[in-house]
Amino acid sequence: MPATEPRRPAFRPANDIRLYDDLADQWWQPRGSFAMLHWLARARGELVPPARRPGAVLVDLACGGGLLAPHLAGKGYRHVGVDLTASALRHAARHGVGPVRGDVLAVPLASGCADVVVAGEVLEHVADLPRAVAEACRLLRPGGVLVLDTLADTALCRFLAVTVAERVPGGAPPGVHDPALFVNRERLVRECARQGVRLRLRGLRPSFTDFVRWLAGRAEWVRMLPTPTTAVLFSGHGTKEG
Repeated sequence: MPATEPRRPAFRPANDIRLYDDLADQWWQPRGSFAMLHWLARARGELVPPARRPGAVLVDLACGGGLLAPHLAGKGYRHVGVDLTASALRHAARHGVGPVRGDVLAVPLASGCADVVVAGEVLEHVADLPRAVAEACRLLRPGGVLVLDTLADTALCRFLAVTVAERVPGGAPPGVHDPALFVNRERLVRECARQGVRLRLRGLRPSFTDFVRWLAGRAEWVRMLPTPTTAVLFSGHGTKEG
């Protein structure tokens, strides 16, 4: 069966947080508006190492509906999700995430509380990148791991992530991105280094074969594959100095 067409949200300006309330029923629909976020959550989960100590905490910044939760099963973390959208946090809580309502620019959690901080598909939505990075790194214990993925500030990314992806099944909901906020990779690495985290980047892309099979209803999800270029979608992984 072909991918189902999600209901259209009310018009919102680009990057308007109210869009997530408009689409609240789509979080756990594998063929809904957030389909690609499911694929990215799986890839993100693969970068999270098993917990090294009892009671380890993973803080999931802008956790949305908690899509990362299934991919942490058996890894030994208490999963804490931070998000501004109450409707998303309700979904996350149903999947075992400890919900905390808060802004990624001023996270209401103690410094050094986290063994792992995950910032998935959020940095391209914030107006103050240095502050968001500083908050993510502040939460980490010495030796803690930062995992992120985001969109690059390039013309190619603006074309593929907005002009193309917001018009195809499985891509981003229309209007979810403001391309002016896409992330400069050199600046991101530099800001992480200022906070004691040496960030390593790698490019990501959907598997074309899987995507075609998904469109045809013959696959439940699409693998995100590493690619040499970080000019569109990329992930980052780093450890906080001890």
